[in-house]
Amino acid sequence: MRKLLLTILLPLFLALTTYGQSRMDNLSGQMRLYAKKMQSPVLFVHFDKNVYSSNENVWFTAYLMNYTDAGLYHTLSMTLIHDADKAVVMQDRFLIGKGVCFGNTVVPDSIGPGNYTFIVTTNRLLNSKPEMVFSQPITIKTQNDPVFTASLNPLDTSASKAEQKVMLLVGVPVLNLNKRVPVPQIAFKYYAGNSYHPLLQGEGKTNGQYTFTVPSNLLVQGNNLLHVELTYKGETRDISMALPARPRPAIVSFFPEGGNLVNDIQSTVGLEVRTAAGAPLGASAFLYDNDKLTDTVQTNSYGLGKFTLTPRAGHSYNLRLYYVNKKDTTYQLPRALAAGPALSVNDAVVNDTLIVTIKDSKQEKLYLTGHNYQQLFFTQPVNTTAGVKRIKLVIKGLPKGLAELTLTDSLNRPFAERLFFAHYDKREPVKISTDKSEYATREKVNVKIKLDTSLPDSGMVSIACVQENRISINKKNDIESYFYLKHDLGGLPERESYLTAPDKQFLESILLIKGWSRYTWTDMLKTQPTDTTKKISYLSFTGKVTWVGDKPSNLSGVIRSKIPDKVTGQVSVVLSKTVWQGQPLKDPVNIVNLANPLNVTSTDKTGTFALRDSFAITEPGKLVTLIVPGKHPKGYKMAIKDPYASFNTELAISAIPDYHEIKANESNNYLEIPPDEHARHLKEVKINGYNDNEDILNYQSPSMGKNECGDYVCRYNVLNCPNHVNAIDNLTPIKGRYYLTAVGPVPYAGCILDKIIDRSNQFKGIYAAQEFYPSDYSKDTTGVNDYQSTIYWNYHVKVSSLKDAELSFPTSDITGRYKIVVQGVTGNDVTYGETTFNVVKGK
Repeated sequence: MRKLLLTILLPLFLALTTYGQSRMDNLSGQMRLYAKKMQSPVLFVHFDKNVYSSNENVWFTAYLMNYTDAGLYHTLSMTLIHDADKAVVMQDRFLIGKGVCFGNTVVPDSIGPGNYTFIVTTNRLLNSKPEMVFSQPITIKTQNDPVFTASLNPLDTSASKAEQKVMLLVGVPVLNLNKRVPVPQIAFKYYAGNSYHPLLQGEGKTNGQYTFTVPSNLLVQGNNLLHVELTYKGETRDISMALPARPRPAIVSFFPEGGNLVNDIQSTVGLEVRTAAGAPLGASAFLYDNDKLTDTVQTNSYGLGKFTLTPRAGHSYNLRLYYVNKKDTTYQLPRALAAGPALSVNDAVVNDTLIVTIKDSKQEKLYLTGHNYQQLFFTQPVNTTAGVKRIKLVIKGLPKGLAELTLTDSLNRPFAERLFFAHYDKREPVKISTDKSEYATREKVNVKIKLDTSLPDSGMVSIACVQENRISINKKNDIESYFYLKHDLGGLPERESYLTAPDKQFLESILLIKGWSRYTWTDMLKTQPTDTTKKISYLSFTGKVTWVGDKPSNLSGVIRSKIPDKVTGQVSVVLSKTVWQGQPLKDPVNIVNLANPLNVTSTDKTGTFALRDSFAITEPGKLVTLIVPGKHPKGYKMAIKDPYASFNTELAISAIPDYHEIKANESNNYLEIPPDEHARHLKEVKINGYNDNEDILNYQSPSMGKNECGDYVCRYNVLNCPNHVNAIDNLTPIKGRYYLTAVGPVPYAGCILDKIIDRSNQFKGIYAAQEFYPSDYSKDTTGVNDYQSTIYWNYHVKVSSLKDAELSFPTSDITGRYKIVVQGVTGNDVTYGETTFNVVKGK
């Protein structure tokens, strides 16, 4: 068979020859229409880690990329969803400026340990839905001593039995072994199956043990979890157990390179094997041609594999998985086309040269088009013969990232498509160096950061240094992988990285089986100018003011009602509390944000108002307080509508995928922070100081030293220190006393909220950025260990390829490995880098 090798240079946006320029123009115009229809900015959020504990800070920087006007985005909405039931457990808003948002929030102690997901959007909606959505799965662990213990214990769990029995055991910690502590009544809820489609569910109470009975015929693989949620004294714990279930066949998908098998043409076939629950499955398989064994196929731990096949007319091909679910399972390959061209590439992950092979069984004129569904790079006629034609494409002019080859006829009907990644070698990693590889506790770490690129470039990055065990690989995100892969391809197998040299073959496997998650060639060709019209809307706070009077008796009261019994006639006196809802205004009034009295807005005659975003800005953790200035500020009542609250509840249901690979955890201690990495917290015990031998911090109130305004002072005399938001030893600030702030020592002005406002006039607004304060141990006189898992965070550091950026920070009292993660944007690309060091106990 004769093979032709044609080398073609591809200047960006130019046809390869003048032939077919009209076709090039038409296709390019259609691609521009489609790009306008589908165009969407990219949102990525760098979180300092993905494993948190209760009462711990969450630091982040959000990057908006590929936007047209940064001024359209002013608010970032961050919602925390409980994966088990899709409940919204926390939501905050933050200020966006020039396409970047940075801030912090706190995981409240009221949130129980478990698996959660941050859903992040902006204030801008497209067709009543978020224009862009970013999700970050996290794990929340507890650093409190457990109020109770719980475990699931199999009694009779055989899939062959009609029923399976599992015992729930609960108890309370016993501090005095000589004293017997009775087990209280502990409430629980449970389901068997999964939370979205439970096979069995209920609730109850137990003071020691409870036996679940689950019919075996209800359980199938992938829907066989017994999940129990227990609550006692405000603490919630989740435990689960995977029950034996009748087997279901594995899910096998075939991906012929180019899209189709063609008779008498050899093709590479990508293979993906998953369990019935959707988890990747490494397996052995046998390929059969008309029941004759022809090949052996393997999939790796990611469930990915490949094999070659030359189909013949009249032949049937199937793949048999060896001994999966204790029996061979057969899967039919897709039927091959009788004739037509086939498209393949030598390598899909390339630098500046792409070698394409076109095989055809007949002579015909085709067109090879390169694009990324946003830009048309080239379209070139290809005259095929009955044989093989090889084309060497020099793609120096193409942008870095995913692109696609589409093989069509003159009517643009597609025969084959192949995804590839251009300029794999053009990375802009960050070079991170520390002055030592090992440090003592509370020792200074010196770090140098520089863009590792041959061309001059600069950019802005965010930097985190955290305990290495606080970054879980299966929940990890990095800006490089997300921008170039995950955003367009959807979910990828769990892996440390995707775009570094050792991962090239893995990426080859991904591009063989994956396609664009949002784009199709047919959809692009059908796009009309009217399809580019978009309905844009924006979320903003609104409200209404009513007059309730200036006397307390007008605000609320008690009504005495006399109600006669219908049978006996005896009269009973019933007391009920009523709240005055307020009277409509007669004239507009002014509204002032108490934090900034110069920031004034007005209502209309009905009392209705809409707030500018600048009007709702407040310090992190503090409520926005609105008043109507004048003699009677308490005489006005405000009903403020938060547009994000109801919107986020709906978003939670649609944004979290129904499938989560939930690992069984048969006791609740897996979600506890190790004892040597946190101070012991004992709930509901009065403060009685520090123990000389142990870091036992006892507390009673969740206010943690905060006054009515939410102000507090940490152990280092820092006013409203973000690193110690809910620290047990926080103190209430005293008016006139000096405290440390970001601008130096300042006198505390005091709190006057309780004297002038109605609490209904407060709401969670939009948080401004807050600085991270590295610990200054030279001012620590408490002698208490400092257990911070994030020892450094900086949301905005300028970096360059010409000069090192230098920074320093101390280690904390937690020993072990730490990881420095740097990621952000440069003038030419996105950038990412990481390094590690070790911390040992100081002498």
